[in-house]
Amino acid sequence: MKRAIAVLAGLMMSVLVGPVPAAHALGVGACTISGTITFTPPGSTGQGLWKIDPAVINCEGTWAGPDRFVGPGPFTGAGSYTALGPGGGCLRKIGKGTVDYALRTTSTIARVSEPHEFVMAGAGRFATPLLQGSFLATPPYDGDCLLKPVTRATFVAQALMVRTSR
Repeated sequence: MKRAIAVLAGLMMSVLVGPVPAAHALGVGACTISGTITFTPPGSTGQGLWKIDPAVINCEGTWAGPDRFVGPGPFTGAGSYTALGPGGGCLRKIGKGTVDYALRTTSTIARVSEPHEFVMAGAGRFATPLLQGSFLATPPYDGDCLLKPVTRATFVAQALMVRTSR
């Protein structure tokens, strides 16, 4: 009798719980990005333009399940910014735009295009739907913040990539 009750309880639980969907693959990586960023000074609208090109992204970890990153890929981006502070803000800016990059994995080359936001004061933070990180503008610069605004700089960034497949 106890066995029949256990079987019946098991059957009822399977009806209540239902089938369990397959787990979504999860990708996690630590990424470095380095390259050149160019700034066009703000015009009459108060908005300047930024462009990243050339740059490289290199991630360690997994893209999806067992699909691992295997090497660097190109990274570009463009958008607009607003200078923070007087004198064009030098390297103090808040911006948004789009970044495009390619990630080489064991099974594919994943091409990603996504919105991008940043806050910068020499160093800064940035965010996309997949990447969250920090960056630092490093010499050499075109410009000196005193006599000429910085219009070009090299940068290095570190980011955490978290991806769930849908």
